Amino acid sequence: MTTKQIAFASGSTHKIKEMRLLLEPLGFQVVTPKDLSIPFAPEETESSFVGNAFIKSKELFKLTGLPAFADDSGICVDALNGRPGVFSARYGGDGLNDKDRAIRLLSELGENQNRKANYTCVIAYSSEKEEVSFEGQVFGEIANDYDSIGKYGFGYDPVFYYPPFLKRFSEVPEEEKNKVSHRAVAMGKFLDWLSAKVP
Repeated sequence: MTTKQIAFASGSTHKIKEMRLLLEPLGFQVVTPKDLSIPFAPEETESSFVGNAFIKSKELFKLTGLPAFADDSGICVDALNGRPGVFSARYGGDGLNDKDRAIRLLSELGENQNRKANYTCVIAYSSEKEEVSFEGQVFGEIANDYDSIGKYGFGYDPVFYYPPFLKRFSEVPEEEKNKVSHRAVAMGKFLDWLSAKVP
């Protein structure tokens, strides 16, 4: 099988490792801006996950000439009109860590009885020939408090309760969570599409 290079618009060691595990069996060598010594920090100015994912994939394709993909994701809470949404990673402004942001979310939701929420992920792919995107979602509820005991997950996982598991994502080992997560669903669709293109 011929190895083809594909560029991934991320600096997250965790995500890069995951993408290499998924794409290498399909014959792709995943390279990042850091691997290629390219400064890469496009401003995410869109109001949707798909818009921001395409900002990153298009920019990386333009810089490298390689087929490029990017993801954008976040948590959307029904009672907060979909917030924090695309602002999940910077919710509440600078200087807050993951726990601070999750606690801010709990505070904003307060005693509201509607706790419905979803994690959404969009994978955008840009190349000379095409631009496509794939969306994944996982539905659950916002808990009433922050889980300080669960040792898994990150971001909003300590406050995201997933009914089919009867647990929060922070209580679920990564390999179990990755079977149902928003990123897993979006990546599954992307990989199906990509593998159909590989001769």
